[in-house]
Amino acid sequence: MKTFELFAGAGGMSFGLKTVGFDLVGAFDAWKIATENYNANVGPHAEVFDLKDVAGAVVEIARRSPDIIVGGPPCQDYSLAGKREEQANASLTKSFSMIVSGVRPEWFMMENVVQVLTSETWTVAKEVLAVAGYGISILKADCSFYGVPQSRRRCFVVGRRGERDGFLDKVLELAASDRSMTLRDLFGAAVPEALYFPARMPSKRSVWGPDEPAPTIRSSSLRPVPANYKPHDEDAALIENGYVYTRPFRGGRGVRSVDEPMSTITRTSFERPTERYLSVQNDRDPVSAADTAVLTLTQVSRIQGFPADWRWVAKSKRDISQMIANAVPAPVAARLGKVILDWHRGEKGAEIVEGFVDWVAQKGRSRSSAYNVKSSLRRARKLLGNRIFENVEMEIIALQHLAGFVSLPVASKSDLRQALRLYSAFLDETPKVESKKRGRSRKTPAGNDNLSTAIIDDLPRDVGT
Repeated sequence: MKTFELFAGAGGMSFGLKTVGFDLVGAFDAWKIATENYNANVGPHAEVFDLKDVAGAVVEIARRSPDIIVGGPPCQDYSLAGKREEQANASLTKSFSMIVSGVRPEWFMMENVVQVLTSETWTVAKEVLAVAGYGISILKADCSFYGVPQSRRRCFVVGRRGERDGFLDKVLELAASDRSMTLRDLFGAAVPEALYFPARMPSKRSVWGPDEPAPTIRSSSLRPVPANYKPHDEDAALIENGYVYTRPFRGGRGVRSVDEPMSTITRTSFERPTERYLSVQNDRDPVSAADTAVLTLTQVSRIQGFPADWRWVAKSKRDISQMIANAVPAPVAARLGKVILDWHRGEKGAEIVEGFVDWVAQKGRSRSSAYNVKSSLRRARKLLGNRIFENVEMEIIALQHLAGFVSLPVASKSDLRQALRLYSAFLDETPKVESKKRGRSRKTPAGNDNLSTAIIDDLPRDVGT
């Protein structure tokens, strides 16, 4: 999938997507230092561009014909750490939606703090995307379950033209790990399912966890972890100490055990505890903050998902820490990107919502007939590349253009069309998947004929029956 990133920063999201196979074709950010770091580590894709210039951005991005636009608009105006006043930064969320709607890629993915979902800005942005024909899925993620040892709470909004709202909800949730990732998982020698990539220098790390972007693959790579392997001295000191301090937020605790995730990485996460904190330390801190290990900037960078050999290009430590804090963790982007890729390729599709067979039976069908409807629905979904359209009539029109459908007997065609209509009616009556749950109006997108044509063009041509 050809990918363009907005508000790219130092490239955490792009790097994560690149590791799972996305094709990066460009990136914009207004901060020159961030684009320099992006280009030094991810690839020469990033340019300085002020995304308040929506029209200019649409023209420039459309030239690259991306399949997906991704990005994390600035979150300071929504963040609990800020003043919660929607000002200039908040307007960039609307800019994101307008650029997506202007370029009209098949997909988009937006990251932000969870609080954005209750903002006036998102209400406007969401409506812009709805009118452009995007079905929207929303994931509220604790990032420690998605590949980094950090209890970072973020929302990810994924959209695809022509899909039904909520189409990807369950699959995104299922991408989470069974347990949260801890600091020990990242920095300890005994990493579960660890991979060993021998470092060229003794100061570099050789053991990598399964949820991290791995270093450059070389001919000597991917060996079993040696029994005598020891972590880097700084990591060993951290694990031996067992505790780290991070500047607390609004009276929260500042000390964390290495057997739990770190709190959300901020610009000040590597700082030592102040005298003020030590004098009134939080009662829930397991040990004195004065006795905890000191996190290095490199360790903070790795907790945020950057690989150990990431080369930070900046003279100011403050600038580096700001780029780290602003980033979308690469392992999280990689995991969610894999979900999108699988869906895009038709390799995975939505599970049929529980209760469909019972609902069909309640409409007067026998149980065996209801199961046959479910079977026909699965067959139709496979032909459509596992897509769930916002409008069932568009869905049927698209289905009827496929060679695999045209070759079916008349009765089978009728069964497939009827199954799609029944499932659409079932979804409309099922509160769990009703789009009004997200506060979005059920409008038919403007330019419906063009959208139908675009969707048909996107469908697989050689899918068998």
